Amino acid sequence: MVASLYLRKLCTLDVLADALGDVSRSSIGNVVREIRPLLAEGGLLPPPVATRYRTAPDLLAAADELTDTPTS
Repeated sequence: MVASLYLRKLCTLDVLADALGDVSRSSIGNVVREIRPLLAEGGLLPPPVATRYRTAPDLLAAADELTDTPTS
């Protein structure tokens, strides 16, 4: 999931690391380097998104908006 978010250019490695807390930027970079060739081989590289989040709080707030489920 982290690799997909980064490859979609949703945010930087620093923003992802900050959002995840105890995960380093280099660990995320390592995952991206491992996953990118597999996605490319399968023709599954995700397209860029229109919105780019500059901070972890902005990214997390957007995620919260998407996960709100209405109650009936």
